[in-house]
Amino acid sequence: VSEDGKNVIDDWLFLEETPAVNIIVQTLEGHFVVFNQKKYAIPGNTLSPVGGFIDEGESPLTAAKREVLEELGVGSRRTLRTIRDHTPGYDNGRGSGGKTLDVADVSDIITKASNPPRLDNHGLPIGEARQVPTIELDADWIFLGRYRTAANRGGGFLYSYLLQNAIPLVPGGGTVNYGGTGDGESQEILYLGEEEMMTALGEGRFQEIKWAATISLAMLHLNGPNGSRRIAAVSSDK
Repeated sequence: VSEDGKNVIDDWLFLEETPAVNIIVQTLEGHFVVFNQKKYAIPGNTLSPVGGFIDEGESPLTAAKREVLEELGVGSRRTLRTIRDHTPGYDNGRGSGGKTLDVADVSDIITKASNPPRLDNHGLPIGEARQVPTIELDADWIFLGRYRTAANRGGGFLYSYLLQNAIPLVPGGGTVNYGGTGDGESQEILYLGEEEMMTALGEGRFQEIKWAATISLAMLHLNGPNGSRRIAAVSSDK
């Protein structure tokens, strides 16, 4: 049906995809973690952030936490505390050889400690954390917004996030040799400085628009007029 409701368009292409998340991961040391990989619909190699579909019954934030765990073996400091509350003596690979868990077990802890998805007045999942004392109250997770990927054609919704101060959650996590799960394409993990990220973004090396948009939003958050670094600098002057 046309926008004015007066006509029926028989050949209008509308394709809805499962909602997805993209996450820009910045380590505790300040590096950005990206992939250099091949994708089915992109010629040659491309750089990309962490991303994936939101599972049925899963909130966007929980999906984002699951994806960075599965693909990089990392998460936030708050999430690591939650794991250690569940498994006293837990060793994430940087300890003294205590108890360890695999990715599936850690993912299960994250899921059980998270709230179910909430819907807005349009029936769409809300990307922000619920403001109650749970694992979702996490200062290292920044929600950058929800966006339609094709305004007149559907294409699903993208939820963009920035994870700051990322640390390993499982042994081997947060290293270039981490064997994460993916879509089967060949890939390598890269650690880039901010200048390298900005250069790659400007050169079009992130070859999907959703990736480029999420990176731009993250950089705006970090360095824009209301960004965290500007706020920190102002606070330090007082």
